[in-house]
Amino acid sequence: MAVFNDIFVVFLIVMTAFFVASEFAIVAIRKPTVRQLVMSGNPRAKYVEQVTTKMNDYLAACQLGNTLAALAMGWVGEATMRGWLQPLFDVLPIPTSIEGPIAVFTAFILITFLNVVLGELAPKTFTIHSTEKVAMFIARPLIWWYYITFPLNWLLNHSANLITRIFGVKSGNEDMDRMTPTELKIVLDDSYQQGLLNPQEFRYMQNIFKLDDVPAQEVMIPRMKMITICKSDSVRDLLELTAQETYHIFPVTEERDKDHIVGMLQVSVVMAGLGRDLAILDQPIEKFMTPMMQVFEGMKLQELLFKMQQEGQSFVVLTDEYGGTSGLVTLEDVMEIIVGDMEEATSPKGVRKVAEGHFVIEGNEPLVSVEEELGIELSSPGVHTLSGWLLYQRFDLETGDVLEESGWRFMIQSMNKNSIRQVEVVKINKEAP
Repeated sequence: MAVFNDIFVVFLIVMTAFFVASEFAIVAIRKPTVRQLVMSGNPRAKYVEQVTTKMNDYLAACQLGNTLAALAMGWVGEATMRGWLQPLFDVLPIPTSIEGPIAVFTAFILITFLNVVLGELAPKTFTIHSTEKVAMFIARPLIWWYYITFPLNWLLNHSANLITRIFGVKSGNEDMDRMTPTELKIVLDDSYQQGLLNPQEFRYMQNIFKLDDVPAQEVMIPRMKMITICKSDSVRDLLELTAQETYHIFPVTEERDKDHIVGMLQVSVVMAGLGRDLAILDQPIEKFMTPMMQVFEGMKLQELLFKMQQEGQSFVVLTDEYGGTSGLVTLEDVMEIIVGDMEEATSPKGVRKVAEGHFVIEGNEPLVSVEEELGIELSSPGVHTLSGWLLYQRFDLETGDVLEESGWRFMIQSMNKNSIRQVEVVKINKEAP
Protein backbone atom coordinates (compact mmCIF):
# COMPACT_ATOMS: atom_id res chain seq x y z
CA MET A 1 0.00 0.00 0.00
CA ALA A 2 2.85 2.37 0.84
CA VAL A 3 4.43 1.74 -2.56
CA PHE A 4 1.11 2.46 -4.26
CA ASN A 5 0.81 5.77 -2.37
CA ASP A 6 4.35 6.73 -3.37
CA ILE A 7 3.63 6.07 -7.04
CA PHE A 8 0.28 7.86 -6.78
CA VAL A 9 1.89 11.02 -5.34
CA VAL A 10 4.45 11.13 -8.15
CA PHE A 11 1.61 10.59 -10.65
CA LEU A 12 -0.39 13.49 -9.14
CA ILE A 13 2.61 15.83 -9.38
CA VAL A 14 3.07 14.84 -13.04
CA MET A 15 -0.63 15.42 -13.71
CA THR A 16 -0.48 18.83 -12.03
CA ALA A 17 2.50 19.74 -14.21
CA PHE A 18 0.65 18.55 -17.31
CA PHE A 19 -2.47 20.62 -16.63
CA VAL A 20 -0.47 23.72 -15.65
CA ALA A 21 1.62 23.44 -18.83
CA SER A 22 -1.54 22.88 -20.87
CA GLU A 23 -3.23 25.96 -19.44
CA PHE A 24 -0.25 28.23 -20.12
CA ALA A 25 0.31 26.78 -23.60
CA ILE A 26 -3.34 27.35 -24.61
CA VAL A 27 -3.24 30.97 -23.46
CA ALA A 28 0.29 31.82 -24.65
CA ILE A 29 0.27 30.42 -28.19
CA ARG A 30 -1.16 32.85 -30.74
CA LYS A 31 -3.47 32.04 -33.63
CA PRO A 32 -1.00 33.15 -36.35
CA THR A 33 1.51 30.68 -34.89
CA VAL A 34 -1.10 27.90 -34.92
CA ARG A 35 -2.02 28.66 -38.54
CA GLN A 36 1.66 28.55 -39.47
CA LEU A 37 2.03 25.14 -37.80
CA VAL A 38 -1.02 23.82 -39.64
CA MET A 39 0.25 25.13 -42.99
CA SER A 40 3.63 23.48 -42.37
CA GLY A 41 1.89 20.11 -42.52
CA ASN A 42 2.77 18.97 -39.00
CA PRO A 43 0.25 16.21 -38.13
CA ARG A 44 0.00 17.32 -34.49
CA ALA A 45 -0.84 20.91 -35.43
CA LYS A 46 -4.50 20.04 -36.10
CA TYR A 47 -4.90 19.06 -32.43
CA VAL A 48 -3.38 22.38 -31.33
CA GLU A 49 -5.82 24.17 -33.63
CA GLN A 50 -8.76 22.26 -32.13
CA VAL A 51 -7.69 23.12 -28.57
CA THR A 52 -7.12 26.83 -29.28
CA THR A 53 -10.35 27.17 -31.26
CA LYS A 54 -12.38 26.08 -28.21
CA MET A 55 -10.15 27.75 -25.66
CA ASN A 56 -12.76 28.22 -22.93
CA ASP A 57 -13.78 24.55 -23.02
CA TYR A 58 -10.23 23.25 -22.79
CA LEU A 59 -9.24 25.73 -20.10
CA ALA A 60 -12.16 24.40 -18.09
CA ALA A 61 -10.80 20.88 -18.62
CA CYS A 62 -7.39 22.03 -17.32
CA GLN A 63 -8.97 23.61 -14.26
CA LEU A 64 -10.94 20.44 -13.57
CA GLY A 65 -7.80 18.31 -13.84
CA ASN A 66 -5.84 20.65 -11.57
CA THR A 67 -8.60 20.69 -8.97
CA LEU A 68 -8.95 16.89 -8.91
CA ALA A 69 -5.17 16.49 -8.65
CA ALA A 70 -5.03 18.99 -5.78
CA LEU A 71 -7.84 17.22 -3.89
CA ALA A 72 -6.18 13.85 -4.34
CA MET A 73 -2.84 15.28 -3.23
CA GLY A 74 -4.45 16.62 -0.09
CA TRP A 75 -5.90 13.17 0.57
CA VAL A 76 -2.73 11.06 0.25
CA GLY A 77 0.12 13.55 0.01
CA GLU A 78 0.68 14.43 3.66
CA ALA A 79 0.50 10.81 4.87
CA THR A 80 2.87 9.68 2.12
CA MET A 81 5.38 12.41 2.91
CA ARG A 82 5.20 11.49 6.58
CA GLY A 83 6.03 7.90 5.66
CA TRP A 84 9.05 9.13 3.67
CA LEU A 85 10.24 11.20 6.64
CA GLN A 86 9.59 8.61 9.36
CA PRO A 87 13.12 7.05 9.24
CA LEU A 88 14.55 10.51 9.85
CA PHE A 89 12.31 11.12 12.87
CA ASP A 90 13.28 7.73 14.27
CA VAL A 91 16.91 8.84 14.32
CA LEU A 92 16.43 12.38 15.62
CA PRO A 93 16.09 12.87 19.39
CA ILE A 94 12.58 14.33 19.29
CA PRO A 95 10.24 13.85 22.28
CA THR A 96 7.37 11.55 21.48
CA SER A 97 4.83 14.16 22.63
CA ILE A 98 5.74 16.63 19.87
CA GLU A 99 6.93 14.23 17.19
CA GLY A 100 3.46 13.93 15.65
CA PRO A 101 2.79 17.67 15.14
CA ILE A 102 6.33 18.24 13.83
CA ALA A 103 6.02 15.32 11.42
CA VAL A 104 2.66 16.59 10.09
CA PHE A 105 3.99 20.13 9.64
CA THR A 106 7.21 19.00 7.95
CA ALA A 107 5.35 16.61 5.66
CA PHE A 108 2.90 19.39 4.70
CA ILE A 109 5.74 21.82 3.89
CA LEU A 110 7.60 19.20 1.82
CA ILE A 111 4.60 18.08 -0.24
CA THR A 112 3.64 21.72 -0.85
CA PHE A 113 7.18 22.53 -1.95
CA LEU A 114 7.34 19.59 -4.36
CA ASN A 115 3.91 20.29 -5.79
CA VAL A 116 4.50 24.01 -6.29
CA VAL A 117 8.03 23.70 -7.73
CA LEU A 118 7.68 20.53 -9.81
CA GLY A 119 3.96 20.71 -10.53
CA GLU A 120 3.50 24.44 -11.19
CA LEU A 121 6.53 26.74 -11.40
CA ALA A 122 8.83 24.52 -13.46
CA PRO A 123 6.22 23.59 -16.12
CA LYS A 124 5.01 27.20 -16.27
CA THR A 125 8.53 28.53 -16.95
CA PHE A 126 9.26 25.80 -19.49
CA THR A 127 5.99 26.48 -21.32
CA ILE A 128 6.63 30.22 -21.54
CA HIS A 129 10.03 29.59 -23.15
CA SER A 130 8.90 26.72 -25.43
CA THR A 131 5.23 27.39 -26.05
CA GLU A 132 5.01 25.71 -29.47
CA LYS A 133 6.75 22.50 -28.36
CA VAL A 134 4.59 22.19 -25.25
CA ALA A 135 1.39 22.93 -27.19
CA MET A 136 2.21 20.20 -29.71
CA PHE A 137 2.92 17.76 -26.89
CA ILE A 138 -0.12 18.39 -24.69
CA ALA A 139 -2.83 18.96 -27.33
CA ARG A 140 -3.82 15.36 -28.11
CA PRO A 141 -3.78 14.03 -24.48
CA LEU A 142 -5.77 17.10 -23.41
CA ILE A 143 -8.41 16.35 -26.04
CA TRP A 144 -8.71 12.80 -24.68
CA TRP A 145 -9.11 14.15 -21.13
CA TYR A 146 -11.71 16.65 -22.33
CA TYR A 147 -13.89 13.95 -23.92
CA ILE A 148 -13.50 11.57 -20.95
CA THR A 149 -14.74 14.26 -18.56
CA PHE A 150 -17.07 15.96 -21.03
CA PRO A 151 -20.30 15.91 -18.93
CA LEU A 152 -18.58 17.49 -15.95
CA ASN A 153 -16.70 19.93 -18.17
CA TRP A 154 -19.93 20.97 -19.86
CA LEU A 155 -21.66 21.57 -16.54
CA LEU A 156 -18.78 23.56 -15.04
CA ASN A 157 -18.13 25.65 -18.14
CA HIS A 158 -21.77 26.58 -18.70
CA SER A 159 -22.23 27.39 -15.02
CA ALA A 160 -19.23 29.74 -15.18
CA ASN A 161 -20.55 31.37 -18.39
CA LEU A 162 -23.93 31.92 -16.72
CA ILE A 163 -22.27 33.72 -13.82
CA THR A 164 -20.06 35.88 -16.06
CA ARG A 165 -23.04 36.89 -18.22
CA ILE A 166 -24.70 38.27 -15.10
CA PHE A 167 -21.81 40.76 -14.91
CA GLY A 168 -22.00 41.58 -18.63
CA VAL A 169 -19.01 39.49 -19.74
CA LYS A 170 -19.60 37.46 -22.89
CA SER A 171 -18.11 34.01 -23.26
CA GLY A 172 -15.82 33.11 -26.12
CA ASN A 173 -12.21 33.69 -27.04
CA GLU A 174 -12.63 35.53 -30.34
CA ASP A 175 -11.02 38.69 -28.92
CA MET A 176 -8.05 36.94 -27.30
CA ASP A 177 -5.73 37.44 -30.28
CA ARG A 178 -6.90 40.87 -31.35
CA MET A 179 -4.47 43.72 -30.92
CA THR A 180 -5.09 47.45 -30.89
CA PRO A 181 -2.92 49.66 -33.14
CA THR A 182 -1.10 50.89 -30.02
CA GLU A 183 -0.30 47.32 -28.93
CA LEU A 184 0.86 46.47 -32.44
CA LYS A 185 3.17 49.50 -32.45
CA ILE A 186 4.69 48.30 -29.17
CA VAL A 187 5.23 44.82 -30.66
CA LEU A 188 6.92 46.36 -33.72
CA ASP A 189 9.11 48.54 -31.53
CA ASP A 190 10.16 45.52 -29.45
CA SER A 191 10.87 43.55 -32.62
CA TYR A 192 13.06 46.37 -33.92
CA GLN A 193 14.92 46.63 -30.61
CA GLN A 194 15.57 42.86 -30.72
CA GLY A 195 16.91 43.10 -34.27
CA LEU A 196 14.02 41.16 -35.86
CA LEU A 197 13.23 44.14 -38.12
CA ASN A 198 15.82 46.18 -39.96
CA PRO A 199 15.57 50.01 -39.86
CA GLN A 200 13.95 50.24 -43.29
CA GLU A 201 11.26 47.65 -42.47
CA PHE A 202 10.58 49.35 -39.15
CA ARG A 203 10.22 52.76 -40.84
CA TYR A 204 7.80 51.34 -43.41
CA MET A 205 5.67 49.77 -40.66
CA GLN A 206 5.58 53.02 -38.68
CA ASN A 207 4.64 55.03 -41.77
CA ILE A 208 1.74 52.71 -42.60
CA PHE A 209 0.08 53.73 -39.34
CA LYS A 210 0.29 57.38 -40.43
CA LEU A 211 -2.15 56.76 -43.26
CA ASP A 212 -5.08 56.73 -40.85
CA ASP A 213 -4.03 60.06 -39.30
CA VAL A 214 -2.99 62.15 -42.31
CA PRO A 215 -5.73 63.89 -44.35
CA ALA A 216 -5.36 63.90 -48.11
CA GLN A 217 -4.89 67.66 -48.24
CA GLU A 218 -1.54 67.33 -46.44
CA VAL A 219 0.03 65.52 -49.41
CA MET A 220 -1.91 67.10 -52.27
CA ILE A 221 -0.56 69.15 -55.14
CA PRO A 222 -2.34 72.46 -54.39
CA ARG A 223 -4.79 73.99 -56.82
CA MET A 224 -2.43 76.82 -57.78
CA LYS A 225 0.19 74.29 -58.97
CA MET A 226 -2.20 72.06 -60.88
CA ILE A 227 -1.54 71.86 -64.62
CA THR A 228 -4.85 71.34 -66.41
CA ILE A 229 -6.14 71.17 -69.95
CA CYS A 230 -9.50 72.33 -71.29
CA LYS A 231 -11.74 69.71 -72.84
CA SER A 232 -12.12 71.85 -75.97
CA ASP A 233 -8.36 71.90 -76.58
CA SER A 234 -7.04 69.85 -79.47
CA VAL A 235 -4.54 67.02 -79.51
CA ARG A 236 -2.07 69.52 -80.98
CA ASP A 237 -2.54 71.69 -77.89
CA LEU A 238 -1.86 68.64 -75.72
CA LEU A 239 1.43 68.00 -77.54
CA GLU A 240 2.50 71.58 -76.91
CA LEU A 241 1.57 71.22 -73.24
CA THR A 242 3.52 67.96 -72.82
CA ALA A 243 6.57 69.65 -74.34
CA GLN A 244 6.53 71.99 -71.33
CA GLU A 245 5.08 69.75 -68.60
CA THR A 246 6.23 66.12 -68.51
CA TYR A 247 3.15 64.69 -66.82
CA HIS A 248 1.41 61.56 -68.07
CA ILE A 249 -2.06 62.52 -66.76
CA PHE A 250 -3.82 65.89 -66.88
CA PRO A 251 -7.08 66.99 -65.21
CA VAL A 252 -9.59 68.17 -67.82
CA THR A 253 -11.52 71.36 -67.04
CA GLU A 254 -14.68 72.98 -68.33
CA GLU A 255 -13.78 76.38 -69.86
CA ARG A 256 -10.40 76.37 -68.04
CA ASP A 257 -12.12 76.64 -64.66
CA LYS A 258 -10.25 74.50 -62.12
CA ASP A 259 -13.39 74.36 -59.99
CA HIS A 260 -15.10 72.44 -62.79
CA ILE A 261 -12.95 69.38 -63.48
CA VAL A 262 -14.89 67.02 -65.73
CA GLY A 263 -12.41 64.17 -66.18
CA MET A 264 -8.81 63.22 -66.76
CA LEU A 265 -6.68 62.68 -69.81
CA GLN A 266 -4.00 60.00 -70.07
CA VAL A 267 -1.30 61.09 -72.50
CA SER A 268 -0.50 57.47 -73.42
CA VAL A 269 -4.05 56.93 -74.72
CA VAL A 270 -3.80 59.98 -76.97
CA MET A 271 -0.36 58.94 -78.21
CA ALA A 272 -1.71 55.49 -79.08
CA GLY A 273 -4.51 57.09 -81.11
CA LEU A 274 -2.07 59.46 -82.76
CA GLY A 275 0.10 56.55 -83.81
CA ARG A 276 -2.85 55.03 -85.65
CA ASP A 277 -4.16 58.22 -87.23
CA LEU A 278 -2.33 61.54 -87.54
CA ALA A 279 -5.57 63.20 -88.57
CA ILE A 280 -6.68 63.44 -84.92
CA LEU A 281 -4.17 66.26 -84.29
CA ASP A 282 -6.88 68.89 -84.68
CA GLN A 283 -9.59 66.95 -82.89
CA PRO A 284 -10.64 67.97 -79.36
CA ILE A 285 -9.19 65.91 -76.54
CA GLU A 286 -12.68 65.44 -75.08
CA LYS A 287 -13.10 62.14 -76.94
CA PHE A 288 -10.07 60.72 -75.08
CA MET A 289 -11.22 61.92 -71.67
CA THR A 290 -12.10 59.42 -68.92
CA PRO A 291 -14.01 59.98 -65.64
CA MET A 292 -12.06 61.21 -62.64
CA MET A 293 -12.66 60.38 -58.99
CA GLN A 294 -13.28 63.33 -56.68
CA VAL A 295 -13.25 63.16 -52.88
CA PHE A 296 -13.37 65.57 -49.96
CA GLU A 297 -9.99 67.01 -49.00
CA GLY A 298 -10.32 65.89 -45.38
CA MET A 299 -10.49 62.18 -46.23
CA LYS A 300 -7.75 60.20 -44.47
CA LEU A 301 -5.10 58.63 -46.68
CA GLN A 302 -5.96 55.08 -45.59
CA GLU A 303 -9.55 55.44 -46.79
CA LEU A 304 -8.41 57.29 -49.90
CA LEU A 305 -5.94 54.54 -50.82
CA PHE A 306 -8.70 51.94 -50.42
CA LYS A 307 -11.08 53.90 -52.67
CA MET A 308 -8.36 54.40 -55.29
CA GLN A 309 -7.73 50.65 -55.31
CA GLN A 310 -11.44 49.91 -55.63
CA GLU A 311 -11.90 52.37 -58.50
CA GLY A 312 -8.60 51.45 -60.17
CA GLN A 313 -7.54 55.11 -60.07
CA SER A 314 -4.02 56.49 -59.59
CA PHE A 315 -5.17 60.09 -59.66
CA VAL A 316 -7.85 61.85 -57.60
CA VAL A 317 -9.08 65.44 -57.32
CA LEU A 318 -9.78 66.91 -53.88
CA THR A 319 -12.68 69.26 -53.26
CA ASP A 320 -13.12 71.68 -50.38
CA GLU A 321 -16.17 72.27 -48.21
CA TYR A 322 -17.59 74.73 -50.75
CA GLY A 323 -17.40 72.28 -53.64
CA GLY A 324 -14.39 73.93 -55.27
CA THR A 325 -11.15 72.22 -56.20
CA SER A 326 -8.45 72.36 -53.54
CA GLY A 327 -5.84 70.15 -55.21
CA LEU A 328 -5.06 66.69 -56.49
CA VAL A 329 -3.40 63.58 -55.11
CA THR A 330 -1.63 60.81 -57.03
CA LEU A 331 -0.96 57.27 -55.89
CA GLU A 332 2.70 58.23 -55.75
CA ASP A 333 1.91 60.98 -53.21
CA VAL A 334 0.24 58.43 -50.94
CA MET A 335 3.02 55.86 -51.31
CA GLU A 336 5.66 58.46 -50.44
CA ILE A 337 4.19 58.62 -46.94
CA ILE A 338 5.17 54.95 -46.54
CA VAL A 339 8.40 54.57 -48.51
CA GLY A 340 9.70 58.14 -48.57
CA ASP A 341 10.52 60.40 -51.50
CA MET A 342 10.08 58.53 -54.81
CA GLU A 343 11.18 61.41 -57.03
CA GLU A 344 14.24 61.05 -59.20
CA ALA A 345 17.50 62.49 -57.92
CA THR A 346 17.42 65.22 -60.61
CA SER A 347 13.93 66.37 -59.69
CA PRO A 348 13.41 69.38 -57.41
CA LYS A 349 12.64 68.39 -53.85
CA GLY A 350 10.64 70.23 -51.24
CA VAL A 351 13.20 69.61 -48.48
CA ARG A 352 16.87 70.21 -49.36
CA LYS A 353 19.52 69.40 -46.76
CA VAL A 354 22.34 71.95 -46.90
CA ALA A 355 24.33 70.62 -43.94
CA GLU A 356 23.73 68.85 -40.65
CA GLY A 357 20.96 70.77 -38.89
CA HIS A 358 20.50 73.12 -41.88
CA PHE A 359 17.68 72.84 -44.46
CA VAL A 360 16.05 74.87 -47.22
CA ILE A 361 12.35 73.95 -47.46
CA GLU A 362 9.68 74.94 -49.95
CA GLY A 363 6.74 76.75 -48.38
CA ASN A 364 4.18 74.35 -49.89
CA GLU A 365 5.91 71.30 -48.41
CA PRO A 366 3.40 69.21 -46.40
CA LEU A 367 3.77 69.83 -42.69
CA VAL A 368 3.93 66.09 -41.99
CA SER A 369 7.10 65.83 -44.13
CA VAL A 370 8.69 68.80 -42.35
CA GLU A 371 7.94 67.29 -38.95
CA GLU A 372 9.44 63.96 -39.98
CA GLU A 373 12.60 65.56 -41.41
CA LEU A 374 13.20 67.81 -38.39
CA GLY A 375 12.07 65.28 -35.80
CA ILE A 376 9.64 67.66 -34.11
CA GLU A 377 5.88 68.14 -33.81
CA LEU A 378 4.34 71.43 -34.89
CA SER A 379 0.85 72.38 -33.72
CA SER A 380 -1.19 72.84 -36.88
CA PRO A 381 -4.87 73.67 -36.34
CA GLY A 382 -6.37 73.75 -39.82
CA VAL A 383 -3.12 74.18 -41.80
CA HIS A 384 -1.20 71.52 -43.69
CA THR A 385 1.88 73.15 -45.25
CA LEU A 386 4.95 74.86 -43.83
CA SER A 387 3.78 78.16 -45.33
CA GLY A 388 0.37 77.79 -43.69
CA TRP A 389 1.94 76.96 -40.32
CA LEU A 390 4.27 79.98 -40.41
CA LEU A 391 1.48 82.35 -41.44
CA TYR A 392 -0.71 80.91 -38.69
CA GLN A 393 2.00 81.86 -36.18
CA ARG A 394 2.30 85.39 -37.61
CA PHE A 395 0.21 86.54 -40.54
CA ASP A 396 2.30 89.67 -41.28
CA LEU A 397 5.52 87.77 -42.02
CA GLU A 398 7.83 89.26 -44.62
CA THR A 399 11.04 88.17 -46.35
CA GLY A 400 13.86 88.04 -43.80
CA ASP A 401 11.60 87.54 -40.76
CA VAL A 402 12.58 84.81 -38.28
CA LEU A 403 10.54 82.51 -36.05
CA GLU A 404 11.90 80.02 -33.51
CA GLU A 405 10.10 76.82 -32.54
CA SER A 406 11.14 73.55 -30.85
CA GLY A 407 14.85 74.27 -31.12
CA TRP A 408 14.76 75.34 -34.79
CA ARG A 409 15.04 78.78 -36.43
CA PHE A 410 12.77 79.45 -39.43
CA MET A 411 13.86 82.35 -41.68
CA ILE A 412 11.68 83.47 -44.60
CA GLN A 413 13.83 83.55 -47.74
CA SER A 414 11.22 84.47 -50.35
CA MET A 415 7.50 85.10 -50.67
CA ASN A 416 4.88 85.12 -53.42
CA LYS A 417 2.10 87.58 -52.64
CA ASN A 418 0.45 86.17 -49.48
CA SER A 419 2.24 82.83 -49.43
CA ILE A 420 5.75 81.80 -48.44
CA ARG A 421 7.85 80.26 -51.22
CA GLN A 422 11.02 79.21 -49.44
CA VAL A 423 12.23 78.91 -45.84
CA GLU A 424 15.69 78.41 -44.39
CA VAL A 425 15.57 76.19 -41.30
CA VAL A 426 18.57 75.97 -38.94
CA LYS A 427 19.04 74.00 -35.73
CA ILE A 428 19.59 76.27 -32.75
CA ASN A 429 22.75 75.31 -30.90
CA LYS A 430 22.23 76.23 -27.26
CA GLU A 431 25.46 77.11 -25.53
CA ALA A 432 26.21 75.33 -22.30
CA PRO A 433 25.95 77.64 -19.21
